[in-house]
Amino acid sequence: EQDTGKGGVVTIQKPEVKKQSKKEEETDKEPNWRVLLHNDDVHTFDYVTGSIVKVVKTVSRRKAHRITMQAHSHGIATVTTTWKALAEEYCKGLQMCGLTSSIAPDSSFK
Repeated sequence: EQDTGKGGVVTIQKPEVKKQSKKEEETDKEPNWRVLLHNDDVHTFDYVTGSIVKVVKTVSRRKAHRITMQAHSHGIATVTTTWKALAEEYCKGLQMCGLTSSIAPDSSFK
């Protein structure tokens, strides 16, 4: 409570802290996984770039092109890093496009 100086009293309430759901807490504690794209000599750069953008909506076309070039140059590239269930979903999506993809724990890339 706070005195206004004019004889009135003002009550100040603390804002409520939103509690995370159990699912959100579990995802926060879960280690990250990398979605990996492996090079292949079958698909065009344009096809691979378009497939990445189609499957992983958070990746821009420009970034997808860089990922494609890295996979071509180094044999493998990280598409994105996320929690395991989503990494598996992205990996399967890329595989459905005919690309070679896998996932690996982020901790193994130190």
